[in-house]
Amino acid sequence: MLYIAENIKSLRKNREWTQEEMAEAIGVSPQSVSKWERGDAYPDITLLPALANLYKVSIDEIIGMDKINETETRTEIFERGHKYLRQGDNKTAVKIFTDALKIFPNDESIMAELALALSFENDLEKVRQAAVFCERVLSGNPTDKVRHTTRAAICFIYFKLGKKDKAMTAVSNLPHVRESRENIKAELKDEPSIDKVNAYLRFIALGEENL
Repeated sequence: MLYIAENIKSLRKNREWTQEEMAEAIGVSPQSVSKWERGDAYPDITLLPALANLYKVSIDEIIGMDKINETETRTEIFERGHKYLRQGDNKTAVKIFTDALKIFPNDESIMAELALALSFENDLEKVRQAAVFCERVLSGNPTDKVRHTTRAAICFIYFKLGKKDKAMTAVSNLPHVRESRENIKAELKDEPSIDKVNAYLRFIALGEENL
C-alpha cells in the first residue's frame, strides 16, 4: 500500500496551500492534485523529485516508506506470534508480543494479540493482565476487526477469572456474527470446561474451528 494520497494532502495543508497553489507550483492542474489526494490517481514518477523538493522531504517520505516498512514489521510479528500459539508455546508468543509493544507502544493491534496470548496461561495473574490489555484496547480507537475480536475475547477472559456477571455483560455488547452474543451466551451458560474456553479463544485468535 502506498501512502501518497494522505502524505501529499498533509504536506500541502502543513504549508497552508490550496490545491490550486500546489498545482501551480509544480505545473499540473488542480484537478490532478485533487485526484492524488483522493487516491484516485498517483503523480507521474517524474514528478516525485519535484514534489520532494517542493516540500523539502525525501521521495521515500512522499511515498510513505516508513509506514510501509512498519506495516511489514507488524505483519512479521503477528505471523511469528501466531506460529507459536498454534504450537501451544504461549510463553514465546507472549514474549514476541511484549517485545513488539516496546517497539510500537500503545499499538492496539499488538496489545490485542498480547492479550490473547496471555489469556491461554494457567496463571490467573497473566489472565488478569490479558483483561487489562483488552480493556485498554476497547477504551481506545482500534480498527473494527481488532475491536470485534477483543470484545469477543474479553467475555471468555472474564469467565476464566470467575467474573461471570461481567462476562455476560460483555456478551450483551457483541454484534450478531460468529462471535455473537447468542453463541457465546449459550456457551457460557453451559458452564464450559477450561479446555472448551481455550478452544473458543483459539478460534478467536487464530480462526481454528475445534469447538
